[in-house]
Amino acid sequence: FMLEYEVIDNFLKEDDFNKLLSLKLKKVKSNQLHIYHNVIFKDGKVELDCLDNAFIQILFNNYHNIAIRLLKKFNPKKVSLYEYSNFSLIETGSNYKFPIHLDNPTKLLSGVIYLSPKYNTGTVLYDDKDGKNKKIIEWKQNRALFFSRNEHEPYHSYQGDGKNNRLALIYNLRTTNIRGVCKAENANYLKVKFKELLNPYLYRFFKKII
Repeated sequence: FMLEYEVIDNFLKEDDFNKLLSLKLKKVKSNQLHIYHNVIFKDGKVELDCLDNAFIQILFNNYHNIAIRLLKKFNPKKVSLYEYSNFSLIETGSNYKFPIHLDNPTKLLSGVIYLSPKYNTGTVLYDDKDGKNKKIIEWKQNRALFFSRNEHEPYHSYQGDGKNNRLALIYNLRTTNIRGVCKAENANYLKVKFKELLNPYLYRFFKKII
């Protein structure tokens, strides 16, 4: 694997981990996916689906410096592009499969922290969109996986284990400056924009992403 990534066990402080587990979330069917978006901007403004204002500020204060350090390690050119963080909860139904994909270029740093249950299926990394050289980041509660995407890697996917729904915290450092991202990645801006316009429709109708 050429991709640089980092796995951190016991990433969340115990109080934060337990508070996330205690959230009252809606029932998700086995063939469905539900995302709760929670965003905090550099100026302190928030947009919240399932966290309260005080708790997202605690999460920001506890983990932002760690996330910035990781981004500096993976791609230092992207650090100055940072605008906001999202702490999204994703519940994946036990029979739901999200296809092999690259992350959206607005994600400067991508992170997933496994929350519950005790056993499930971890995120899978691949060398290409066809699924070559599959590598599973094994599921373990409070284990975090971080990487910084580009236009070639990392292709990845996730799914339920056929038995239980899967709850994870998605922690991303993000930007709206796609031109800046393309410059940092030496990528073609028009090609990237075209893919981002097309992908929502491809996923909606064909469950595929390019």
